[in-house]
Amino acid sequence: MTFTVPSAADYCASWIDGSWCESDTQYPAINPATGRPFANLAAASTHDVDAAVASAETAFRSTRDTRPATRAAWCRSAAQALLASHEELAEVLSTEHGKPIAEARGEILFAVRGLEMAAESVLALNGEMPPVQDTNKRAIVRREGLGVWAVITPWNFPVNIPVEYLGPALASGNAVVWKPAPTTAVVAAKFREILLAADFPQELLQLVITNDVAVASHLVTHPGIVAVGFTGGSGTGQSIAQSAWDKKLLLELGGNSPIVVLGDADLEIAAAAISNAAFWNAGQVCSAAGKVLVAASCADELTRLLAKRAADTVVGSPLDPKVTMGPVHLESSIARYDRLIEDAKERGADIVTGGERIQDQDGFFFPPTVITSVGRDAALFTEETFGPVASLSVFDDEEDMVAAANAGDFGLVGSLFTTNLSKAFQMGERIDCGLVVVNDSSNYWEFSLPFGGAAGRRSGRGRLGGHWVIDEFSQIKTLAIDVR
Repeated sequence: MTFTVPSAADYCASWIDGSWCESDTQYPAINPATGRPFANLAAASTHDVDAAVASAETAFRSTRDTRPATRAAWCRSAAQALLASHEELAEVLSTEHGKPIAEARGEILFAVRGLEMAAESVLALNGEMPPVQDTNKRAIVRREGLGVWAVITPWNFPVNIPVEYLGPALASGNAVVWKPAPTTAVVAAKFREILLAADFPQELLQLVITNDVAVASHLVTHPGIVAVGFTGGSGTGQSIAQSAWDKKLLLELGGNSPIVVLGDADLEIAAAAISNAAFWNAGQVCSAAGKVLVAASCADELTRLLAKRAADTVVGSPLDPKVTMGPVHLESSIARYDRLIEDAKERGADIVTGGERIQDQDGFFFPPTVITSVGRDAALFTEETFGPVASLSVFDDEEDMVAAANAGDFGLVGSLFTTNLSKAFQMGERIDCGLVVVNDSSNYWEFSLPFGGAAGRRSGRGRLGGHWVIDEFSQIKTLAIDVR
């Protein structure tokens, strides 16, 4: 299978047990900038899943004793292969997803760093020799791979998020059956093709493409799967947790990031960061700006600055280098934006800019939108928007702002803007999110940092990033030896 710029004649398939698999069932890949198909995808069956799991199990058994240094070399080789083809992959990514070409390049280069980070992290993971009371015994505690993982990834970052799982999985000694989102499966097939040039046992990474929920469920519940990694919506994550209760779970789920702007904040910095959090990737990020909670003393000025940044955003074809925001990925998302915005307006909110689908362009275009006076009873305040909307609510009391930040079901990422160091610590520690960013976008994250939701919330289970994700992808094995 050869990729350049995809066309309607391209036929993308799963990669299972060493070959590309054809199928009698196909579905179209849609270009969100035009709303039209641009390639065809072969949908895998449950029998294909069985074959993928069996091949991955064989590969795991044959490589489970491989030393960490060798597995680190596999990750570095994958990073080199991805880097060598990143321009070609970026064009495919921009076409299929809809994000601007510069963002597509940035995502892939970030993923290259993720593979390198996986190599570094596994080499830093040490075992232990804890003391025991029996003088005739010695104990060694080490980490080893679990077996075959099912990894299910979303469409919003179709290269970077898979790498968040695939790099640590390979580095830790696992095999993976990867099911990408059906609407970014061309990118996944291209990425898998690129990795054929990398130096690692290729059967350790099986690719299953499908738009059939029953096939995905078969993968999640397959007896050969020992663990499931999933990034996506909280509802789907709950369903996976219930059906795969007997497997290890790593779930990165939804968010509604609280953005707290105190009266002493540098508003230029805050406006730049909030614009990034709301409009980057067309707001289709789990850590995107959810509810912006702003002090009354600076609400008008912050609104003005955000409206100006929204007006300066260039919306259009993602392959145009001048464009800074492309279409949203799914046409169905626009109906959700319409519902949330109309509900907020009925409850007293005001549209400052945007708020309606762009009608004079083909494809799924929605403008950068700024809304003020959003009440706590509005769905926009409590639900994950997953679109280019900055939603502002005004507060007079800082304690009330913290309470509002912690209200709701989510606890993934939050942001706090203040020039007071004491408040940065005190309020940052009280915002119930797995990550709180002070004076920067809620979208800030690096592969060396842990990423995941707060306990008791609907934002997931476990941590990605750094050595924390190596812990997730490995299990403790204790060897007790009688030395007599």
